[in-house]
Amino acid sequence: MKPWLLLIWLAAFNLQAALPGDSVYQLDAPWQDSRDERLQLRELAGKKQLLGFIYTDCATACPVIVANLQAVQKVLTPAQQAELGFVLVSLTPGRDTPRVLRHFAEQRGLDEHWTLLSGTDDNVRELAMALNIQYMGQADGEISHSNAITVLDEQGRLWLQQVGLPEGARDLADQLFVR
Repeated sequence: MKPWLLLIWLAAFNLQAALPGDSVYQLDAPWQDSRDERLQLRELAGKKQLLGFIYTDCATACPVIVANLQAVQKVLTPAQQAELGFVLVSLTPGRDTPRVLRHFAEQRGLDEHWTLLSGTDDNVRELAMALNIQYMGQADGEISHSNAITVLDEQGRLWLQQVGLPEGARDLADQLFVR
């Protein structure tokens, strides 16, 4: 084995071994982002992540989830933004291709702090179950789903979960940097 391949393998092994057992970053499924690049959830380790489950052609709850996350981002300083990631996971991976996710991000002004992910139906279900997010497809093509904002700590553990911003964006932002 080439030495540089061995180093990459050892680094990946050490990162996974260092993750706590209750980390969603232990899930090994491959994902695809809006840049059409493959990634593993463990690549998000190192900073808190604000995560929402959405689908791009939703006209009801999903725009609210995205707007809430954008409101939190807006009240953060640039330094605070650099310490966080914003992740949107598609509930309709068959429709939300990287191109569709990229267009969605552009239309909503989502910047470099955002990661939009699509996976297989099984990957989405596994992550949703790990985070206690419930969803179900409807006959009309809509998806009924939990409208939670999930915050993962730097190691991918569930740190906070709430529906919407009951106390406002500033309150959630303050919680992110107080605990």
